[in-house]
Amino acid sequence: MPARTLLAADAKPYFLVAAPEMGDPIFRQSVIMMIPTTQAPLVAGVIINEPTGTSAHEVFPHFPALENDPSSAYYGGPVDNGVPTLAFRTPHPPDKAMQVIDDVYVTTDAATIAQVLKNRMEADHLRIFLGRAQWSQDQLHYEVMQGAWYVAPADAGQVFSADPTHLWRKLSERGQLQETKFILPFARAPK
Repeated sequence: MPARTLLAADAKPYFLVAAPEMGDPIFRQSVIMMIPTTQAPLVAGVIINEPTGTSAHEVFPHFPALENDPSSAYYGGPVDNGVPTLAFRTPHPPDKAMQVIDDVYVTTDAATIAQVLKNRMEADHLRIFLGRAQWSQDQLHYEVMQGAWYVAPADAGQVFSADPTHLWRKLSERGQLQETKFILPFARAPK
């Protein structure tokens, strides 16, 4: 049985982008890739533009393929901080991976993570996020309506950007942000 998600079948993948006035220091200048979830009524995502400085090999020391990988693990958010979520690009995803955008998949399943890492995937097609951001549907909808977040179309190339620390500014400068009149894909339509 396929996993049930909170996103409508026709919903487009999206990023949450912190508004310039974001007061919460945890989320200031963050870009969050939203991930379909089966934990109703929660919605979740991972911050994609905050490298931790911890190497991928430090997170997964038992995988020799990561030994010379210069990439950093990323701070995914304050919930379950330290618990890894693996995002990767592939045309052939493993069974316990969830599609997010085009050929981008995520998993938190330990066996699936091990399978992906053993396949020696290229570093520029792999991201490790530690922790996640999470809200109730109503809480996130309220925050968007209050102007704390903008919604931007998700782009696979931006998830694996070679320069993720400038992603927030780049999205802002390109004018890709939509005003808060956008109704989130999971939100109830107004009556």
